Amino acid sequence: MRRSTELRLARTVDAARRARRFTTEVCARWRVAQLAPDAAVVVTELVENTLRHTRGAPRLALELHRDELTVRVTDDDPHEAVMREGGHPPGLGLLLVAQTSREWGCDRVPSGGKTVWAVLR
Repeated sequence: MRRSTELRLARTVDAARRARRFTTEVCARWRVAQLAPDAAVVVTELVENTLRHTRGAPRLALELHRDELTVRVTDDDPHEAVMREGGHPPGLGLLLVAQTSREWGCDRVPSGGKTVWAVLR
């Protein structure tokens, strides 16, 4: 069975916190609570990257298929998400996403923006 849900976030200082809480609650409801800690890390980094590097509001989507949870954060900025060498404090951004997930990537969306995604197992 495939499950999915979405959350639109406002550009506020608590957006990443709201996304983490939503993700943790969804993982519990879908009975994959063991994925919640890694999913929370990925969601935090992707939402914070959207807020830090774009002017749009992030849209979070979660999809569970078999034993894999896919996290997607979409924004309206057309610039591809790229991993920076060594990461930059305060966060490690996509380096942390890459280390936490099985795979990750960035796809353009028809509206002109992009979706950054990560698959957790």
